[in-house]
Amino acid sequence: MKFGFHTQFNNWQHEISHAQLLDDIREQVQLCEQLGFDTVWLPEHHLNPEGLGNSPNPILFAADLASRTSRIKIGFACLTTTMWHPIRLAEDIALLDQLTKGRVEVGFGRGGRPSDTMPFNLNADPRNEDINRELFLETIDAVVGAWTNDYFSHQGPNYTLPPRGLPHHPFFTGEEPHVVNDEVTKLKLVPKPYQDPHPPIWLMVSSQRTARLAAERGYNAMAAGTATDVLREFVDVYAGIRSEVGGREYARGEGWAVSRPVHVAPTMEEARKTFEIPVIRQREFQLYNRDPGAYMRQLYGEDAEASQGKPAITWETLLERAMLAGPPEHVVEQVQELREVCGMENVITFMDAGGVPHDKIMRSIELFGTKVMPEFQ
Repeated sequence: MKFGFHTQFNNWQHEISHAQLLDDIREQVQLCEQLGFDTVWLPEHHLNPEGLGNSPNPILFAADLASRTSRIKIGFACLTTTMWHPIRLAEDIALLDQLTKGRVEVGFGRGGRPSDTMPFNLNADPRNEDINRELFLETIDAVVGAWTNDYFSHQGPNYTLPPRGLPHHPFFTGEEPHVVNDEVTKLKLVPKPYQDPHPPIWLMVSSQRTARLAAERGYNAMAAGTATDVLREFVDVYAGIRSEVGGREYARGEGWAVSRPVHVAPTMEEARKTFEIPVIRQREFQLYNRDPGAYMRQLYGEDAEASQGKPAITWETLLERAMLAGPPEHVVEQVQELREVCGMENVITFMDAGGVPHDKIMRSIELFGTKVMPEFQ
């Protein structure tokens, strides 16, 4: 199995300085590399005064982490694709992939919070799902086109690349297929990614619709905060479609990763004392920033009822359905359940729910890396 570490840049009520937060995350990631974690995953969030998810530039911080590590892969879970210009996004990821010599994995997401998207692009408002989804897919298509073609162009509802009327200023003479009547008709991305044809692409999946989309396009799929039985439905939908379009049989769980809140402690009582308030706070924060009904269906399935938009989120429910917590032997059993029920071979650990102290996160990483991971490797 593969294991990852998913930091959320949480600093509840700004209890420590942002510089200290970054130092803490660096130390956590370096410990993950020492213990054999395969990946670290960074989110993108903007303008959150509460101190939950303060990660406005994950690509820049990924370059910092890459300079302090040598092996661990650095992924994004996820980049808020709808707020990016596709050329800027394609260039930044390609350059990071070159800097790391191919240690990059890219997760694309539509953006779940209006605060993440609307200040940058009104068409990215996640409440306008059709418009947001159109922008999301168009941006991905333009990015992948820039990566995979020597010269590329794109025309869609939101972007025309290159823009009409872009003049050509030749530096050398000779055949230039991207120029017609002194007007640039195609662009060339420099540099291309280090990985050929590009870094692995992941879509964040929170519904069967998105699972189908990822499978149809041949992308990997990642779910976060999804209950095991709901995840099983997503995984089966994905495997069926991926097998149809991929020309071979895809096993249950192949091409998948799941990110789960995780806290490992010597006892269940200590895990609960440390993690209960922060993890419920995190879930409630996510609930109120998104469509409550859709979000709760990830936890309870189609029977979820978002009564007045405020269904109960309890420690017991999370522990049973969508969280890994307790002493190492209990967490081993929970990981084994994910493997048996969903075929999951890639588990991403989210340990820094809002308010967990740095020393407790470090202990949880240590216990997971030394007591849980070896049981599956």
